[in-house]
Amino acid sequence: MADLDFFVDVVVSGAVLGVGLTDSPDEVARTLGGDFAQDRNRAAMRRDYGLVEFFWARRPGSDSWQATGFTVQAHRLANITVVEALVHRYGPFGRQLRFTQLNAELDRLGYHLQKITDRADANYRRYWLAESRISLLVAATGYQGMIDAGDVWSISAPHPPELVAAGRLGGQRQAVKDGLVHLLQLDEHQRRQWLDRRQPAPHERANWWLYLLLVIDQHLGDQSGRRADWAELKLWLLRQGRTRAVFTEAESAEKLAYFAADMRRAGVELAVLPSADDIVRDCLDALPAGLNEVAMLADRRDLGGLDRTQMRHSRQAKNLVNAAQWHMDGVQDVCLAAELREWIDIKPRLV
Repeated sequence: MADLDFFVDVVVSGAVLGVGLTDSPDEVARTLGGDFAQDRNRAAMRRDYGLVEFFWARRPGSDSWQATGFTVQAHRLANITVVEALVHRYGPFGRQLRFTQLNAELDRLGYHLQKITDRADANYRRYWLAESRISLLVAATGYQGMIDAGDVWSISAPHPPELVAAGRLGGQRQAVKDGLVHLLQLDEHQRRQWLDRRQPAPHERANWWLYLLLVIDQHLGDQSGRRADWAELKLWLLRQGRTRAVFTEAESAEKLAYFAADMRRAGVELAVLPSADDIVRDCLDALPAGLNEVAMLADRRDLGGLDRTQMRHSRQAKNLVNAAQWHMDGVQDVCLAAELREWIDIKPRLV
């Protein structure tokens, strides 16, 4: 199946022909062309290319669109004409995507999907790949002659680890929510004691911390008068997660970069928020390989020639560059800005 390469690329890279999660509508159109249907209002926009849909949002008072994700609607394969840009790159597309075939090829490349239990809908099975934050929905039953059981329904991104953690904590979720409201009232010393007393078992620790951050994000989105307090608490927890080795240096740098960008876009001012230089420097310092060492692809068909470590390092580099890129306009250090531009230039060739 020639088109299987396309779906493997999407799952591994978290992008469609290199675009998706950080790209403007114009950048996506330059890659996939102008043959799309569009829904748009002041705050949100969707562009439908048949097989793939892209989504953007913008905050009040802003004219710039921020990418919020994309979905590959694999269940449409039997009823659509795939856009020329994808056919030109990958060849003719079939009329269905079997999960067993996709999963076997991912396994061969060293990528192993995690099955996520979702009791809310027995008609689908959900899988997740941590490296690319991709979620796959697989049909558990046939649907109106469109697809068969075992066909991939859709592939979408981003699906961050915080959401996966929420599904795995079960009955602990309410206790976490109540605890965070209390944590908001405490001073530095009391907060440290609160964390010390509540650390879960090692195998649950990462999910517990991720869910803390997710609950705070929900509070930050409710437009309440305490947004600055919740933002300060999240910044404190991000730093504690790094100090306590819950998150790696790369994970911490990336999370902080996106958090700072979100706060600045939302107009939430924090005196303790790191500068753009500090954020970008942390992201670049966490890169797993240098510019002359990182694996790059001249052609996506070369993916099979990379070993798992090369693919993972290249993907980690792409994630960190994506995060750092949000702060490019604020960087004051000329040499640091030049280094980031070099990484941005090669980003389309990273896994």
